[in-house]
Amino acid sequence: MLKEQDRLKLECVMHLHEADIQALHLLYGPLIGDDALLLYGQLYALHHMPFKIKNHLLLHKLRQMSMERLQQARIVLEQYLLLKTYYHGSKNEYVYVLCAPKSGMDFLNHEVFGRLYLKEMGKQVYEYMKKNFSHTLEQKSEYQDITTSMRKLLSDWNDKEEESFSTLRPDIKEVKTNFRFDLFLNGLSTMIFPLSERTKENLTFIAEKADLYGIDEKEMQKLVGRSMDLRQDRLDQKKLISLIQKSHQEYTKVLDDPYAMPPVRFLQAKQRGIAVSNADKKLIDDVLSERYQLKPEVINVLIEYVLERCHQEFRKSYVEKVAATWVRLEIDTKEKALSHIQEEPKENTYVRTKKEKQLPKWFHDQDSVEQEQEEDIDAEKLMERLRKLGEQHG
Repeated sequence: MLKEQDRLKLECVMHLHEADIQALHLLYGPLIGDDALLLYGQLYALHHMPFKIKNHLLLHKLRQMSMERLQQARIVLEQYLLLKTYYHGSKNEYVYVLCAPKSGMDFLNHEVFGRLYLKEMGKQVYEYMKKNFSHTLEQKSEYQDITTSMRKLLSDWNDKEEESFSTLRPDIKEVKTNFRFDLFLNGLSTMIFPLSERTKENLTFIAEKADLYGIDEKEMQKLVGRSMDLRQDRLDQKKLISLIQKSHQEYTKVLDDPYAMPPVRFLQAKQRGIAVSNADKKLIDDVLSERYQLKPEVINVLIEYVLERCHQEFRKSYVEKVAATWVRLEIDTKEKALSHIQEEPKENTYVRTKKEKQLPKWFHDQDSVEQEQEEDIDAEKLMERLRKLGEQHG
């Protein structure tokens, strides 16, 4: 449960314009509710104040909203892509990253949001909003995009200049990873992976996925090239994840510490080299890495722990339970994870048992009952009764 003293940092890389405010109040508002809408506005305002807040206390005081309600409002903002939340267990610190609302037409045409809005507000309101938000935009479905790419601005940029520039960029080196950026960027043409997409966000994303799935630098070059949206000169991260999950590259590194392996490869080794299912990959990626922000070495200890406790089943419900517990206990290293497991009482072992179906007592006693019945019958008396019956009917 969120607490007032939990540390907090705010990040925001956009400014709200009039159209954004209209979309927030007229489109998002009816779906996300007053608490979430107010929280978004307060976070935006606080971020632009000269003195930064340090924890959740001020948010609680401004609205007199319980911490439970505040946490629920935050979750709603996350579900509607208005907020990204990051948590650092050892610091007990949250980072809230505010995201810009979708434009009116993008919201109404969205696969999820558009359907929810139509269901909640009805056809008339939906049509009304559609007219209002579309009046300034020309429908471009029949047009051809002939926008000039920014690549031409650096058409004479060469590999030597790129190498020099890379040494001056501290943000890449700040990323804690086993991924070699120098090997990845060396020889990677800017026509394949343009400079505009070599941002800290994209490079960090690429490194994290390489560490998670065990993809080397050369293979990643190919996958990134195939993931580029050439029309927009943009790296399609969803497509990259899909290609990574389908990659059949063998993992040949031999490590002294098995917990240093990429988690997907670690699980594959646990199942005798058989490829990891997509469902398990998503569980490792989406839940353990993205949601709970666990380091690869901690994920590996957790994988081993869950398999041992669940009879080699990688059960999602139990994985989430353990991950949430470890985050609360600030278990953020392999050593802490192993130490916690050793100290854990044995009675906490998760055992999945099947109750044996007990057959009724009469079933087991059938033979003895039949035997007793047969022994009770007197053959001579039976023959006497049959003779008398024959005489009576004779």
